[in-house]
Amino acid sequence: MEWLIYLSKVSVCMGLFYAFYYLSLQRLTFFNLNRFYLLTTLILSFVIPMLQLQVQSLTEDSSKTTQASAIYTSTFTDRTNTGATVLSSFQQTDESLLAIDWPQVLFVSYLLIAILMLSIFAFQAIQILKHTRQVHQKIGRLKVVFKVEGFTNCSFLNYVFLNRQELSDEEVAVILHHENVHISRYHSIDKLLITICKALLWFNPLAYLYERALEQVHEYEADKETSATIGNTPYANILLTMAVRKRNPSLTHSFVRNALKGRIKMLFNNQSKNMKKLIYLLLLPLGLVLTWTFAVQVVYANPSDSTLKEIEVKPTQIEKTPLKAVSYRELKTTKILTQKPQSDTLWMIDYPLLSKYTEVIIDGKSYDADILTKISPRCISTTRRNNDKIEITTHNNKIEYATQIDRENVIIRKKALALGKVYTRYPQKHQDGSRYEEISIKQKSGVGGSVGLDKGKKLLLLYNGKQYSEREFKALAADQFKDCNMSFRSGLDKGTKAKYGKEYGSMIAVSKIEIPLEGIKKAFRNLDNNDEANSKISYTARDSVVVGKEKQVSLFGEVRLTQAQLNITADKVKYENANQIIYAKNVSFTSELYQNPIIEKFVKFDLKEGTYQILSSISGL
Repeated sequence: MEWLIYLSKVSVCMGLFYAFYYLSLQRLTFFNLNRFYLLTTLILSFVIPMLQLQVQSLTEDSSKTTQASAIYTSTFTDRTNTGATVLSSFQQTDESLLAIDWPQVLFVSYLLIAILMLSIFAFQAIQILKHTRQVHQKIGRLKVVFKVEGFTNCSFLNYVFLNRQELSDEEVAVILHHENVHISRYHSIDKLLITICKALLWFNPLAYLYERALEQVHEYEADKETSATIGNTPYANILLTMAVRKRNPSLTHSFVRNALKGRIKMLFNNQSKNMKKLIYLLLLPLGLVLTWTFAVQVVYANPSDSTLKEIEVKPTQIEKTPLKAVSYRELKTTKILTQKPQSDTLWMIDYPLLSKYTEVIIDGKSYDADILTKISPRCISTTRRNNDKIEITTHNNKIEYATQIDRENVIIRKKALALGKVYTRYPQKHQDGSRYEEISIKQKSGVGGSVGLDKGKKLLLLYNGKQYSEREFKALAADQFKDCNMSFRSGLDKGTKAKYGKEYGSMIAVSKIEIPLEGIKKAFRNLDNNDEANSKISYTARDSVVVGKEKQVSLFGEVRLTQAQLNITADKVKYENANQIIYAKNVSFTSELYQNPIIEKFVKFDLKEGTYQILSSISGL
């Protein structure tokens, strides 16, 4: 729904800009400045929400910001779930098979109406240009077309359309002078711009108010110059004489259509004092306020105060252990920005009770807990904890030490995760200073992970195989992430991009884990692929039967499924024809090995192997 959020921000900007114009500027006689204001603010309304500006802010209290820690890992595993390795084969729930993607419906509806409006405007332009094939008279840049029916006494681009039969010579001269102002000031370009804006914001009344205001300014400009040649009163009389009810296409400038009463009133208004031009300078603070509101994001950097100092760190006995990332000579000469160990400690790894870890294992080697204040999160592959012991593996078995940017990133991450949300998105920096965003999923137990997302790329979010928008994903309850496998990937492969789109740069995939209550048991002899009679399966359901992708069948309500050696009765069943797997809820079954019915809550059947397994839950059932 990012598109809707963007258009909402555009609407807010337009609303504030138009309110300022309506209250302060529309009665002024600086028509050129009013036109410039309307066009500029119209463009700014679309540009400001697209800007992405970041401002660094120092943390409020260095002693507070350096006492807690932040986590940066690509994967995260809870040891309590290590025994649960059976992943659900079902990729869609029964709801997902039938549910309507309302955000997609809304976007398609918006797009169709916008395209329809653009098509109508294009049709009008074509109809107007058809009449320009035969030009009857050229006066400088003006090309005059005489016509009796349809739209007359108006202009578009550098074409003027006149009904010569109903006009006197004086009226023709006045109209040509008036329309020449429109043409010389390129007012038609303004009309085309506001037309595109109306198509994009067809649902927003502000777009039509902007169009009306711009048309008024155009007419005021043309009236001012034309009346200067013949006088205000004669010009007003001509306007009244030629007032007609006939409407011309909205893309044209009609001589008498637009706000006739207001135009005549403006003719006799006194010229505004030049001092009032200072009012236009208020556009600057108004634009800055909107830019700060919609385009600026505050990020927090590590403060440089008296509690921080740059010192040369001598290698400890532990640091003399050979490391592949840096040599001993490099360690002796490298300066690290650090804090006083007795009061200021910035932990680079975030786990509860970090200060109580007595054993730190990195790539199979033992280190003091002090290493957790020095190691860079960038080199960490996986992290596991067990009571007072923490185990870390690094990429390519190489330890890298934290840079100042790493420390700033950790502080920002800590502030973001302190909100306690399962799904969190926050800004980070690469080592070259370029910006990216980090998306983190973290449960209260500490299980979770994170993935980076480069600027300009979209995040692919999957839950049990179904694609979610970010808003839908954030709305998932915390319990829905329990007993799940989580995958965090950046740099998606060609297959994933071909399926979901090239605009995606990273992915988070969450899948429910099937937790077996008992081991796999034999239910009947294995199916013989050549024995079609035995391998054939028939099924019925009281409520509904839904056939999904890859021959997946979902059955609901008093389901009965029969195979030569197996009889199943259940409330819900999902049958994967491709790999001959059956999942059943509230199931009772008999087979050649079990004459008495076996009744269980959740059961998985493997028809190829002739086995069944009792589970604690099944995703989608």
